[in-house]
Amino acid sequence: MNIAKAGRAGLTGLLAAALVLSAGGGSSQPAAVPQFPPGPDFAGVAGSAREHARITALCGPNRNARDGYSTTPAFPGQTRAPIVTAGQGHAVQSIAKIDRPFGMDLLPNGKMLVSFRNGGMRIVTPAGVVSEPLANVPQVVQPRLGSGMYDVAVDRDFRRNRTIYFTYHTRLPQDRTAMGRVARARLSADERSLEDVRTLREAADIQPRRIVQARDGTLLIMSAGNLADVGPAPQTLSSQAGKVLRINTDGTIPADNPFRADPKADPAVWALGFRDIHAALIHPRTGELWAAENTPMGGDELNVVRRGRNYGMPVISYGRQNSGALINGGKTAQAGMEQPLYYWTPSFAPSGIMLYTGKAFPRWRNNLFIGGMSGEQLVRLEMRGERVVAEEKLLMDRCQRIKVVKQAPDGSIYILTDEMPPEQNEILRLVPARTAPAPRVARAAAPSPVAAAPAGDLGDAVYRRTCAACHGPQGAGGPAPRIAGRTDAQAVAAVVRNGQGAMPPLGAILSAAEVEAVARHVGRLSP
Repeated sequence: MNIAKAGRAGLTGLLAAALVLSAGGGSSQPAAVPQFPPGPDFAGVAGSAREHARITALCGPNRNARDGYSTTPAFPGQTRAPIVTAGQGHAVQSIAKIDRPFGMDLLPNGKMLVSFRNGGMRIVTPAGVVSEPLANVPQVVQPRLGSGMYDVAVDRDFRRNRTIYFTYHTRLPQDRTAMGRVARARLSADERSLEDVRTLREAADIQPRRIVQARDGTLLIMSAGNLADVGPAPQTLSSQAGKVLRINTDGTIPADNPFRADPKADPAVWALGFRDIHAALIHPRTGELWAAENTPMGGDELNVVRRGRNYGMPVISYGRQNSGALINGGKTAQAGMEQPLYYWTPSFAPSGIMLYTGKAFPRWRNNLFIGGMSGEQLVRLEMRGERVVAEEKLLMDRCQRIKVVKQAPDGSIYILTDEMPPEQNEILRLVPARTAPAPRVARAAAPSPVAAAPAGDLGDAVYRRTCAACHGPQGAGGPAPRIAGRTDAQAVAAVVRNGQGAMPPLGAILSAAEVEAVARHVGRLSP
């Protein structure tokens, strides 16, 4: 959907003073980051103020709990559709404990092929039996935020060719810098190893988050832009960052790619203007690419991604930079750039998407399902064509980040969680039941950890909520480096406040007291 007339966001909330005078000499300081504190009816990512309060009591404050930023949509129904309850009975089963996953696809025999963020792949049966790691999977060196094993997809003709495709990002010993790679291989007949592993495409400017195979057999790769903050790469045709790429299954470029004839463009570019897509599918009825995109702070998007189209980042956006600063002054529309079908503020960090076509849950048939990482939820969207008409929040009571959602052959639904420490992750299965699970209510004696913690424990509470997922529960490292035992509290506080490298700035969502407390807490962790 294209809006031909440029526009700016109608911003709500309180904008902080743009210039602060120093007490001593009256000289000006850098402009303050705009602040948008939420109002009394703030729904957060839970859909209503009442649910926001309940989920906060159960799970602790959401990372976007202080973000009251809001914008004026380009058309009715583009955001905040009515929150509904379908009344579909279901139960949640935990079928396996696994390491921290990233991608998953189903084999024709009903088994799951799962890729893991720290490297490797395994096969999981519907009964929850987890295989040993597959042999001959390419090595991932020092996985961290922005690097690791990413997605995996099974070829449409797998029964005949046993071919799979997968993506990863790492720096191998022979690399001058970290490289994103798209690869193919055959799964051995005994399902224990990969054979004939071939790299189809590799480059330093590829962040291949998701891969799907189109109806014509070509591969569509979701390549992220700058993860620390939004830069110009998504609009630069010579760069593969912030793009959807399209290649043939042998790595060659399709003859009908839209920018192939442009000498200044990378010929693999199929669509542009993205920040970070973690959710992509080929619509089973239309054959078009649907994607849900993470934007830095607010403005997560649902799009139908079409050939040669420009989806706006970072010229237009309904969100902000990780620092809280407006993107391009808060501009939300420009001629020649696509509007999202739907967007969310605050962010819930979409990851994994499925259109339900099964018979096990009749009230959910033809609905879209999208997982939420920071939002810790499964979003169900009722659709009317390309318009969202209602939204339901599911599984928020579990307080788990959701990475992948897939429909099983029997119509049940598989869900992969995205927790840290890695061993806390599960493969969940939604199965039919007469009723839905009853809402959980936190005990009155157990308020949220941050509210209940004495002053000396504030740093621990903030660390667990905002840092542990990447740096590990004791700071020993994970996707991000080891930080335990750092006693340079002022330097740590500056990084927490302003960001560094792939780490986003947290100064807009943490108070000054929380920043100082978590910096001191890092120094108390055992190195």
